[in-house]
Amino acid sequence: YFMLILGLCFVLGGLAVVSNPSPYYGVVGLELSSVVGCGWLMSIGLSFVSLVLFIVYLGGTLVGFVYSVSLPADPF
Repeated sequence: YFMLILGLCFVLGGLAVVSNPSPYYGVVGLELSSVVGCGWLMSIGLSFVSLVLFIVYLGGTLVGFVYSVSLPADPF
């Protein structure tokens, strides 16, 4: 049941990324799905891969989020 719940949360996080036009809520969905994916990897015994994957996703998400938030603030 635990793997089923993780899979469902992963799909819901992906749907949150796709269905939100606002970058603020899209980032929340992306982080939710990355945390759930890392939890799934940890449940099968790949804790180091999970940690590296989370750090890479977190860095990439933050760069994309800062870019998409700062772009509308530029008047030109």
